[in-house]
Amino acid sequence: MSITAWVYLLGLSLIWGASFYFIEVGLVYLDSFWLVSLRLVTGAMALSAWVLLQGGRLPADIRFWWSAWVMGILNNVIPFSLIAYGQLFVSGGMASILNANTAFMGVILSALFLSSEPAQWNRVLGVAIGIVGVGIVIGLDGNAIGSSQLIGQIAIIAATLSYALAGVWGKIKLSSYPPVAGATAMLICSSVSAIMLSLVFSGLPDTTIAAHPADLLQLVLGIGVLGTACAYPLYFRILEMAGSSNLMLVTIIVPVFAVMLDAILLQQLISLNTLIGFGVVAFGLLILDGRWKKILQ
Repeated sequence: MSITAWVYLLGLSLIWGASFYFIEVGLVYLDSFWLVSLRLVTGAMALSAWVLLQGGRLPADIRFWWSAWVMGILNNVIPFSLIAYGQLFVSGGMASILNANTAFMGVILSALFLSSEPAQWNRVLGVAIGIVGVGIVIGLDGNAIGSSQLIGQIAIIAATLSYALAGVWGKIKLSSYPPVAGATAMLICSSVSAIMLSLVFSGLPDTTIAAHPADLLQLVLGIGVLGTACAYPLYFRILEMAGSSNLMLVTIIVPVFAVMLDAILLQQLISLNTLIGFGVVAFGLLILDGRWKKILQ
């Protein structure tokens, strides 16, 4: 990948790493389904407003909107819902480790469906090393694995498959459109789907958060505007520049930033495991990107 693509990837990882803090705020007031809906709706509104202010217009082509709807289902509705369900049974640390499996899924699926992204040995090895690094940073869950925990793990692994499929779908169907157009249409479509899903499984939302405007504003700006409206144009830009398997690296880097931000915002000391994990992740990225050859020369 180019230096520019790496900068974008790290920026997206930082944004989504910060989202974990804002999600903690939201879960105090809303269940997981309505929290997802709030995130998608506010993100769609913010990005749509930006497009209108810039004088832009979304394509009217029915094929574009069909592709955006499928992308929203694969990249937002299915994985967000599966992860929310899975975390009823497994810890957040285990969920983060399993979610990093998206990068590995991305390499496999890209090799199967995209001739431009073959599964070279260094890419597979680099992703595997990166996942080990995330495991070191987060720390393994020491609880005994029961049947319910296995169900949760399978749900989260299924979510990573959906994320990886979304990367391939976006590369094939949406990479020819401007990143902002693809992101905006995807969020509009997934917002409608998420609200319908929330009404079916959760009923009407809890309105308690309306009595706490400061937390509501923090939540809207944190996961709606920053974590969604600002993040997804960057997501599609990386997809266009570096391909779907390289884009999936974000799921390896996000937990590292999340742990670092917890240390800053919650004043938690960074452990030795975290520092070692940073080194392992960096080494994995070095091998995957092929830069290790330049260092050895």
